[in-house]
Amino acid sequence: MTARQFLTLSVLSLLMLIGNATAQSSLQDFPGYDRYQAVQKASRELARQGRIRSVEWSADGRSLTYRRDDEDVRFDLVNLTFDAPPAADEEVTPTAQQRSRNRRPARGRQRDIETSPNGRWTARSIDWNVTITDNETADVIVVTVDGWRKFRYGTASWVYGEELDQNQAMWWSPDSTTLAFYEFDERDVPDHHLVTGWVDLHTTPQIEGYPKPGEPNPVPALILYNVQTNKQTRIDAAADPDQYVYRVQFADDGDDLLYSRTNRRQNELYVLAYNIESDFERVVVREEQSSWQNNRPTMRFLEDGERFIWETERSGFSQYELRTLNGDVLYELTSGAYPTRRIVHVDETRNELWYTAFSGGNPLNAQVHRTALDGSGSVQLTDHDANHTSVYVSPDGNWFITTFETIHTPARTVLFNRTGDEAAVLAEADAAAVDDAPIVLPELFTFRAADGETVLYGVLYKPSDFDSTRTYPLLIDVYGGPFSQGVRNRFSGARAECEFGYLVAKMDNRGTINRGKAFESATYLKLGDVDIADQVAGVRELTSRAYVDGSRVGIYGSSYGGYMAALAVLKYPEVFHVAVAGASVTDWRQYDSIYTERYMRTPQENEEGYDGGSCMTYADQLQGHLLLQHGLLDNNVHPSNTFALAKAIRDGGGDVDVTIYPEHGHGMGMGAFIERLKYLHDHLLDASEN
Repeated sequence: MTARQFLTLSVLSLLMLIGNATAQSSLQDFPGYDRYQAVQKASRELARQGRIRSVEWSADGRSLTYRRDDEDVRFDLVNLTFDAPPAADEEVTPTAQQRSRNRRPARGRQRDIETSPNGRWTARSIDWNVTITDNETADVIVVTVDGWRKFRYGTASWVYGEELDQNQAMWWSPDSTTLAFYEFDERDVPDHHLVTGWVDLHTTPQIEGYPKPGEPNPVPALILYNVQTNKQTRIDAAADPDQYVYRVQFADDGDDLLYSRTNRRQNELYVLAYNIESDFERVVVREEQSSWQNNRPTMRFLEDGERFIWETERSGFSQYELRTLNGDVLYELTSGAYPTRRIVHVDETRNELWYTAFSGGNPLNAQVHRTALDGSGSVQLTDHDANHTSVYVSPDGNWFITTFETIHTPARTVLFNRTGDEAAVLAEADAAAVDDAPIVLPELFTFRAADGETVLYGVLYKPSDFDSTRTYPLLIDVYGGPFSQGVRNRFSGARAECEFGYLVAKMDNRGTINRGKAFESATYLKLGDVDIADQVAGVRELTSRAYVDGSRVGIYGSSYGGYMAALAVLKYPEVFHVAVAGASVTDWRQYDSIYTERYMRTPQENEEGYDGGSCMTYADQLQGHLLLQHGLLDNNVHPSNTFALAKAIRDGGGDVDVTIYPEHGHGMGMGAFIERLKYLHDHLLDASEN
């Protein structure tokens, strides 16, 4: 590698590469760069074809308009013909995908301003306290005064934002009379110190309460404040303060404050309703799993605000049922030995639920379904050997549009009538363009997991000049963590980096999603065991092919993928020869409590699992080449993960390369991408120089 800068960290004498944006220009120096550009451009163009956006149905149900490529298209639903674009004054109904959404705050944070539905009141969280401004008089109500960083109001802990998707910490009642907001006690939560301004004249400390596995968690409570009476009511988390309280909202009638609560192990979920008038709390839903429970199942209310569609995994697969706020289960809406994917439309006029589910023989393919809201009359409307990735249903329920595709077949968007008969093709890829493109289409393949039984899926990408009589180094692009899916049966074209001389594979291991609860829970209490073993099984399947060079196998990933890459080259040195690990968790004791304990419990409960899944355990086994990349501003996976592993490897007599990005956080940008390619090139393609 070139342009290396040597620094000394403590007594490690590590090779440090300072990432920078100018590294992008060096990509042009790679042999095959012209083909890289051509494949990248062709793949992007083909991936756009066959898709539509900005779907709008006319109010009278007679036509629809949509955007295809760079043109507006109008389709006559009466005559089933393409027509001129709609008149400027034609009334249309936008799809849910186009309706405005609230701007999300920064990652791990909560919004600090909430305006009441009637627009009169604005709640703010300022300096850890809550104030309310009367927008008619400009008067300010000071709601709390004793807040500080470790005992805060109107904001939550960073880990709540990151791991529970809690981007709000204040909520108004529908009638604008009551504000609910968080109280967070972080006094027992250990602080983690990062430093910003590494390239400035002076640095600045950044302090965050960050509970790691087994350490004290923040203690949450909810407070209700009535702007008419100035009354405050405090709702404690539970008799056991070691609970998570999140997903807060008012019921539509404003009588109840709804929120979810789960225990520290996160295997029990309660949805609770606190009645504001009676000061009485009741259980609306209770779910429990032997491993971990989905913390945020789908909960979609019907128009009456009392009934809601609920997602449950009690059968072992994600299914929907209709429930009430009184705690009653009215109907089981769906069933089957496969998981649902998502709700796409609810039509209360026709009493129908439209949804997608992985109901075909291939678990990567979502199909379109419809059922009545009492669970009767269920029908699967599509049965293509393809994945339905976008679905739009007309407001009157007479039509639906779906885009379906595979990894090696570009998207095709079709209009169907309500019984599933094809009415018109709205967009499809140019077959000639696909044939003429300078790419080799990827291959979807299957292999057996490490258990010898479970069928897993992967996708293999090849260079445009692929020659089966040659041998190629193999790169594994990995993530592999819980609640992820790397292999989706969706067309994206070729991988441009193959043009530098690689085969690139992406494989899903057990422990990922959309295969049912047993499949997802295979890694429970043993992250870094089953998941890595399945990646090894996939590599062994691929290296049995004559054109795959089993002596030149690399692996790379970031975040959980970085963990997988680092652990793979340490734990299986006979399989993986080079690894590039970005923003990696290197020991689960280093990561946050909510995420880690969901899958591993605490170190006190599962010492064997933590040790078995720690890169430190195998640090003295490094035989190949390992590059660790990390941003010094990473407040998610702290840089200490990388430093600790580098020290352990060095202490064990090994050599490790480290790239530090002083101006980056969890994402390290193009500079890290270029450094990764350079490292892989040096150790896989240009190995004769090493």
